Amino acid sequence: MAGWGDYVTSTISVTLVLFILGLVGVVNITFTGINRQIKERMGFTVVLADSITPAMADSLKSACGSAHYVSTFKYLSAEDVLAEETAGEGADIVDLLGVNPYAPMIEIKLKAEYADVDSIAGIVPSWKMRPEVQEVTVNTEMIGNLNRNARMVNMVLIIMAAALLLISFVLINNTVRLTVYSRRFLIHTMKLVGAKGGFIRRPFLVINAVQGVVAGLFAAGMLAALVTWGKTWGDGLESLLPWNLVGAVMCVLLILGVVICVVAALFATNRYLRKNYDEMFD
Repeated sequence: MAGWGDYVTSTISVTLVLFILGLVGVVNITFTGINRQIKERMGFTVVLADSITPAMADSLKSACGSAHYVSTFKYLSAEDVLAEETAGEGADIVDLLGVNPYAPMIEIKLKAEYADVDSIAGIVPSWKMRPEVQEVTVNTEMIGNLNRNARMVNMVLIIMAAALLLISFVLINNTVRLTVYSRRFLIHTMKLVGAKGGFIRRPFLVINAVQGVVAGLFAAGMLAALVTWGKTWGDGLESLLPWNLVGAVMCVLLILGVVICVVAALFATNRYLRKNYDEMFD
């Protein structure tokens, strides 16, 4: 088999390729989390009638709390709306007009899976039919633009991940093939003494499987260290990069390392098993 130096060099190369692939996975997770947080800030506003009673308001709050599509909601009395809209200086307006010009309202934020134009179009009519509701306002254009942009970015990330996966296979395949190439005459010698193909392949497959495990573990460790360091930047990344998803990416790196290294070793050994002595110099 090849010297340890060859395998150390190839393992480092495989580790770096897997680490870059893992970075794309982490970026994808981060974008998904950001997109979800933005979506859960989207929703609509229910403007209530001035004549609403405390019992009616409690009923609406209960309806919001039990609705499966509501992420959070906030009830604002007419006085609360006046204070928000006038930055706490609403007393002058009331003195001038003799009445509070604002109506009570409920600000409803939707769960991410319902924050799209079609879902909102199915939810809003049920609120408009309530007798205590005066108006429902929703910015469908902004929500539609958000979802279109999110789909576009997500598609770009998927294409990048697929391209990097293909590049990873090519690079790792070349690295493993060079290692096998340095032992091609050993393969030919083993053929001459009657060794079967399976017997010749086995040590190459085993050593490359071990190489894939080691490279995957190193890549996963580097990724974990990077994520841990990134989480020290602020609490925001703590929710954007949960360890269960990062751990899933790390497991995928380990599996990919083994699978790609073994498949590459299988292709490389089969190639030299089919060649005669003269073809070994190609």
